[in-house]
Amino acid sequence: TGINRALVVSDGRPGHFNQSIALCRLLGVAFEVVEVSFCSSFVRALTHLFDLFGLRSASLFRVGDFDDDFQLVVSAGSRTYYANKVLAAKLGARSVAVLAPRGYRWDYDCLVIPEYDSAKPLPQVVTTPVNLSYIDEQLVAERVAEFRERHPAGDKPAWGVIIGGDSTRSKMDAGKMAAALDRIEAMRVGEELWVTTSRRTPAAVETDLRKRPINFLHLYSEEPYNPIPAFVQLCDRLFVTGDSTAMLSECITAGSAAVDVLLVASETEAKQHRFVQRLAK
Repeated sequence: TGINRALVVSDGRPGHFNQSIALCRLLGVAFEVVEVSFCSSFVRALTHLFDLFGLRSASLFRVGDFDDDFQLVVSAGSRTYYANKVLAAKLGARSVAVLAPRGYRWDYDCLVIPEYDSAKPLPQVVTTPVNLSYIDEQLVAERVAEFRERHPAGDKPAWGVIIGGDSTRSKMDAGKMAAALDRIEAMRVGEELWVTTSRRTPAAVETDLRKRPINFLHLYSEEPYNPIPAFVQLCDRLFVTGDSTAMLSECITAGSAAVDVLLVASETEAKQHRFVQRLAK
Protein backbone atom coordinates (compact mmCIF):
# COMPACT_ATOMS: atom_id res chain seq x y z
CA THR A 1 0.00 0.00 0.00
CA GLY A 2 1.19 3.54 -0.73
CA ILE A 3 3.68 2.27 -3.31
CA ASN A 4 3.50 4.37 -6.47
CA ARG A 5 7.02 4.43 -7.88
CA ALA A 6 9.98 2.08 -7.98
CA LEU A 7 13.64 2.77 -8.66
CA VAL A 8 15.03 -0.04 -10.82
CA VAL A 9 18.78 -0.44 -10.33
CA SER A 10 20.30 -1.90 -13.48
CA ASP A 11 23.63 -3.56 -14.28
CA GLY A 12 23.01 -2.99 -17.99
CA ARG A 13 22.21 -6.64 -18.67
CA PRO A 14 18.77 -7.08 -20.31
CA GLY A 15 18.32 -10.54 -18.79
CA HIS A 16 18.52 -8.90 -15.36
CA PHE A 17 16.90 -5.47 -15.54
CA ASN A 18 14.01 -6.74 -17.68
CA GLN A 19 13.00 -8.98 -14.79
CA SER A 20 12.98 -5.99 -12.42
CA ILE A 21 10.88 -4.06 -14.92
CA ALA A 22 8.53 -7.04 -15.29
CA LEU A 23 7.98 -7.07 -11.52
CA CYS A 24 7.10 -3.37 -11.53
CA ARG A 25 4.66 -3.84 -14.40
CA LEU A 26 3.04 -6.85 -12.76
CA LEU A 27 2.59 -4.79 -9.59
CA GLY A 28 1.20 -1.85 -11.57
CA VAL A 29 3.93 0.44 -10.24
CA ALA A 30 5.57 3.24 -12.25
CA PHE A 31 9.36 2.95 -12.42
CA GLU A 32 12.57 4.70 -13.36
CA VAL A 33 15.74 2.86 -14.37
CA VAL A 34 19.22 3.93 -13.27
CA GLU A 35 22.45 2.12 -14.04
CA VAL A 36 25.00 1.23 -11.38
CA SER A 37 28.69 0.41 -11.85
CA PHE A 38 31.89 -0.07 -9.89
CA CYS A 39 35.22 1.62 -10.60
CA SER A 40 37.06 -1.70 -10.17
CA SER A 41 36.56 -5.38 -9.41
CA PHE A 42 38.32 -4.82 -6.08
CA VAL A 43 35.72 -2.29 -5.00
CA ARG A 44 32.96 -4.65 -6.11
CA ALA A 45 34.51 -7.40 -3.95
CA LEU A 46 34.72 -4.93 -1.07
CA THR A 47 30.93 -4.51 -1.09
CA HIS A 48 30.57 -8.11 0.07
CA LEU A 49 32.71 -7.36 3.13
CA PHE A 50 30.82 -4.14 3.84
CA ASP A 51 27.52 -5.97 3.56
CA LEU A 52 28.69 -8.71 5.92
CA PHE A 53 29.16 -6.10 8.65
CA GLY A 54 26.03 -4.13 7.73
CA LEU A 55 27.99 -1.13 6.41
CA ARG A 56 26.30 1.04 3.78
CA SER A 57 28.43 3.38 1.66
CA ALA A 58 27.33 5.07 -1.56
CA SER A 59 31.00 5.86 -2.28
CA LEU A 60 31.59 2.27 -3.39
CA PHE A 61 29.57 2.57 -6.61
CA ARG A 62 28.47 5.00 -9.30
CA VAL A 63 24.80 5.49 -10.09
CA GLY A 64 22.80 7.70 -12.45
CA ASP A 65 20.78 10.72 -11.35
CA PHE A 66 17.29 10.29 -9.88
CA ASP A 67 14.88 12.13 -7.58
CA ASP A 68 13.80 11.06 -4.10
CA ASP A 69 10.18 10.05 -4.72
CA PHE A 70 10.38 6.24 -4.65
CA GLN A 71 8.82 3.70 -2.33
CA LEU A 72 10.57 0.63 -3.79
CA VAL A 73 14.09 -0.14 -4.95
CA VAL A 74 14.20 -3.20 -7.23
CA SER A 75 17.19 -4.90 -8.79
CA ALA A 76 18.48 -8.17 -10.26
CA GLY A 77 22.08 -9.27 -10.75
CA SER A 78 25.09 -9.44 -8.45
CA ARG A 79 26.37 -6.00 -9.51
CA THR A 80 23.20 -4.36 -8.17
CA TYR A 81 22.42 -5.99 -4.85
CA TYR A 82 24.65 -3.85 -2.62
CA ALA A 83 23.54 -0.60 -4.27
CA ASN A 84 19.93 -1.74 -3.81
CA LYS A 85 20.34 -1.77 -0.02
CA VAL A 86 22.24 1.50 0.12
CA LEU A 87 19.75 3.39 -2.05
CA ALA A 88 16.72 1.90 -0.28
CA ALA A 89 18.10 3.08 3.06
CA LYS A 90 18.83 6.53 1.63
CA LEU A 91 15.32 6.85 0.18
CA GLY A 92 13.49 5.27 3.11
CA ALA A 93 12.12 2.76 0.59
CA ARG A 94 11.57 -0.98 0.64
CA SER A 95 14.22 -3.13 -1.02
CA VAL A 96 13.35 -5.95 -3.42
CA ALA A 97 15.92 -8.37 -4.83
CA VAL A 98 15.04 -10.40 -7.91
CA LEU A 99 16.97 -13.69 -8.24
CA ALA A 100 19.09 -15.08 -5.41
CA PRO A 101 21.59 -12.44 -4.15
CA ARG A 102 24.43 -14.85 -3.47
CA GLY A 103 27.35 -13.37 -1.63
CA TYR A 104 25.16 -10.82 0.15
CA ARG A 105 22.97 -11.09 3.23
CA TRP A 106 19.33 -11.81 2.44
CA ASP A 107 18.04 -8.94 4.58
CA TYR A 108 15.93 -7.31 1.86
CA ASP A 109 12.30 -6.49 2.50
CA CYS A 110 11.36 -8.98 -0.22
CA LEU A 111 13.16 -11.43 -2.48
CA VAL A 112 11.53 -12.82 -5.64
CA ILE A 113 13.42 -15.96 -6.64
CA PRO A 114 12.71 -18.73 -9.19
CA GLU A 115 12.37 -22.21 -7.70
CA TYR A 116 15.44 -23.49 -9.57
CA ASP A 117 17.64 -20.83 -7.93
CA SER A 118 17.75 -22.63 -4.56
CA ALA A 119 15.84 -20.03 -2.54
CA LYS A 120 16.27 -20.07 1.22
CA PRO A 121 13.07 -20.79 3.23
CA LEU A 122 12.68 -17.28 4.64
CA PRO A 123 9.40 -15.41 5.27
CA GLN A 124 10.36 -12.56 2.92
CA VAL A 125 11.12 -14.93 0.01
CA VAL A 126 8.56 -15.35 -2.78
CA THR A 127 9.29 -18.16 -5.25
CA THR A 128 8.22 -18.33 -8.89
CA PRO A 129 8.23 -21.32 -11.29
CA VAL A 130 10.17 -19.38 -13.97
CA ASN A 131 11.94 -16.05 -14.31
CA LEU A 132 9.74 -12.96 -14.22
CA SER A 133 8.51 -11.69 -17.56
CA TYR A 134 5.78 -9.33 -18.70
CA ILE A 135 3.91 -9.34 -21.99
CA ASP A 136 3.28 -5.84 -23.29
CA GLU A 137 0.76 -6.60 -26.03
CA GLN A 138 1.23 -3.28 -27.80
CA LEU A 139 5.01 -3.62 -27.82
CA VAL A 140 4.76 -7.22 -29.03
CA ALA A 141 2.49 -6.12 -31.89
CA GLU A 142 5.05 -3.46 -32.84
CA ARG A 143 7.89 -6.00 -32.78
CA VAL A 144 5.89 -8.42 -34.95
CA ALA A 145 5.12 -5.65 -37.46
CA GLU A 146 8.80 -4.65 -37.51
CA PHE A 147 9.80 -8.27 -38.16
CA ARG A 148 7.26 -8.59 -40.98
CA GLU A 149 8.87 -5.61 -42.70
CA ARG A 150 12.10 -7.62 -42.75
CA HIS A 151 10.50 -10.99 -43.53
CA PRO A 152 6.99 -10.84 -45.08
CA ALA A 153 4.44 -13.50 -44.16
CA GLY A 154 4.35 -16.64 -46.29
CA ASP A 155 2.08 -19.66 -46.47
CA LYS A 156 4.39 -21.99 -44.51
CA PRO A 157 4.63 -22.48 -40.74
CA ALA A 158 7.91 -21.48 -39.12
CA TRP A 159 10.37 -22.96 -36.66
CA GLY A 160 12.59 -20.58 -34.73
CA VAL A 161 16.06 -21.17 -33.31
CA ILE A 162 17.17 -18.76 -30.58
CA ILE A 163 20.88 -19.02 -29.84
CA GLY A 164 22.50 -17.60 -26.73
CA GLY A 165 26.17 -18.18 -26.09
CA ASP A 166 28.94 -18.18 -23.53
CA SER A 167 28.27 -17.42 -19.86
CA THR A 168 30.59 -16.76 -16.95
CA ARG A 169 30.73 -20.46 -16.02
CA SER A 170 30.30 -22.30 -19.30
CA LYS A 171 31.13 -21.98 -22.98
CA MET A 172 28.98 -22.82 -25.96
CA ASP A 173 30.32 -25.80 -27.91
CA ALA A 174 30.22 -24.86 -31.61
CA GLY A 175 30.32 -28.54 -32.58
CA LYS A 176 27.29 -29.38 -30.43
CA MET A 177 25.44 -26.35 -31.83
CA ALA A 178 26.17 -27.46 -35.40
CA ALA A 179 24.97 -30.98 -34.63
CA ALA A 180 21.75 -29.60 -33.11
CA LEU A 181 21.12 -27.53 -36.24
CA ASP A 182 21.73 -30.62 -38.39
CA ARG A 183 19.04 -32.49 -36.43
CA ILE A 184 16.59 -29.59 -36.73
CA GLU A 185 17.14 -29.36 -40.49
CA ALA A 186 16.62 -33.13 -40.82
CA MET A 187 13.31 -32.93 -38.93
CA ARG A 188 11.83 -30.18 -41.09
CA VAL A 189 9.06 -31.12 -43.50
CA GLY A 190 8.46 -27.82 -45.26
CA GLU A 191 8.58 -25.38 -42.36
CA GLU A 192 10.56 -22.18 -42.71
CA LEU A 193 13.62 -21.91 -40.47
CA TRP A 194 14.30 -18.65 -38.65
CA VAL A 195 17.49 -18.24 -36.61
CA THR A 196 18.77 -15.45 -34.38
CA THR A 197 21.97 -15.13 -32.36
CA SER A 198 22.80 -12.93 -29.37
CA ARG A 199 25.63 -10.70 -28.19
CA ARG A 200 27.16 -13.76 -26.45
CA THR A 201 27.15 -16.10 -29.46
CA PRO A 202 30.64 -17.31 -30.45
CA ALA A 203 31.95 -16.24 -33.86
CA ALA A 204 32.40 -19.88 -34.90
CA VAL A 205 28.67 -20.51 -34.50
CA GLU A 206 27.78 -17.48 -36.63
CA THR A 207 30.26 -18.59 -39.29
CA ASP A 208 28.55 -21.99 -39.47
CA LEU A 209 25.11 -20.37 -39.71
CA ARG A 210 26.11 -18.35 -42.79
CA LYS A 211 26.61 -21.62 -44.69
CA ARG A 212 23.17 -23.04 -43.94
CA PRO A 213 19.89 -22.80 -45.91
CA ILE A 214 18.02 -20.56 -43.46
CA ASN A 215 14.94 -18.58 -44.48
CA PHE A 216 15.56 -15.74 -41.99
CA LEU A 217 18.95 -15.32 -40.36
CA HIS A 218 19.80 -12.55 -37.92
CA LEU A 219 23.37 -12.26 -36.67
CA TYR A 220 23.66 -10.03 -33.63
CA SER A 221 27.32 -9.28 -34.39
CA GLU A 222 26.18 -7.49 -37.55
CA GLU A 223 23.12 -5.73 -36.12
CA PRO A 224 21.79 -5.51 -32.53
CA TYR A 225 18.19 -6.19 -33.59
CA ASN A 226 15.95 -8.39 -31.42
CA PRO A 227 13.50 -10.61 -33.32
CA ILE A 228 12.76 -12.86 -30.33
CA PRO A 229 9.32 -11.35 -29.47
CA ALA A 230 8.25 -11.97 -33.09
CA PHE A 231 9.66 -15.51 -33.05
CA VAL A 232 7.74 -16.29 -29.85
CA GLN A 233 4.46 -15.03 -31.31
CA LEU A 234 4.77 -16.40 -34.85
CA CYS A 235 6.62 -19.72 -34.66
CA ASP A 236 4.93 -23.08 -34.21
CA ARG A 237 8.07 -24.50 -32.59
CA LEU A 238 11.04 -22.91 -30.88
CA PHE A 239 14.49 -24.33 -30.25
CA VAL A 240 16.26 -22.36 -27.52
CA THR A 241 19.76 -22.88 -26.15
CA GLY A 242 19.74 -23.63 -22.44
CA ASP A 243 22.33 -21.06 -21.34
CA SER A 244 19.83 -18.31 -20.41
CA THR A 245 17.01 -18.99 -17.97
CA ALA A 246 15.61 -15.53 -18.72
CA MET A 247 15.40 -16.24 -22.44
CA LEU A 248 13.81 -19.64 -21.84
CA SER A 249 11.29 -18.14 -19.42
CA GLU A 250 10.24 -15.55 -22.01
CA CYS A 251 9.68 -18.25 -24.63
CA ILE A 252 7.69 -20.44 -22.25
CA THR A 253 5.41 -17.78 -20.79
CA ALA A 254 4.56 -15.92 -24.03
CA GLY A 255 3.04 -17.23 -27.22
CA SER A 256 1.90 -20.80 -27.86
CA ALA A 257 4.93 -22.42 -29.51
CA ALA A 258 6.28 -25.76 -28.38
CA VAL A 259 9.72 -25.14 -26.84
CA ASP A 260 12.70 -27.48 -27.21
CA VAL A 261 15.79 -26.80 -25.09
CA LEU A 262 19.16 -27.24 -26.79
CA LEU A 263 21.91 -28.28 -24.37
CA VAL A 264 24.94 -27.20 -26.39
CA ALA A 265 27.29 -25.88 -23.72
CA SER A 266 30.62 -27.55 -23.02
CA GLU A 267 29.41 -27.88 -19.44
CA THR A 268 25.90 -26.99 -18.24
CA GLU A 269 25.73 -24.87 -15.09
CA ALA A 270 23.90 -26.46 -12.14
CA LYS A 271 21.32 -23.66 -12.11
CA GLN A 272 20.43 -24.10 -15.77
CA HIS A 273 20.37 -27.88 -15.34
CA ARG A 274 17.88 -27.62 -12.46
CA PHE A 275 15.71 -25.27 -14.50
CA VAL A 276 15.61 -27.57 -17.52
CA GLN A 277 14.85 -30.56 -15.29
CA ARG A 278 11.89 -28.72 -13.78
CA LEU A 279 10.63 -27.78 -17.25
CA ALA A 280 10.85 -31.40 -18.37
CA LYS A 281 8.58 -32.43 -15.49
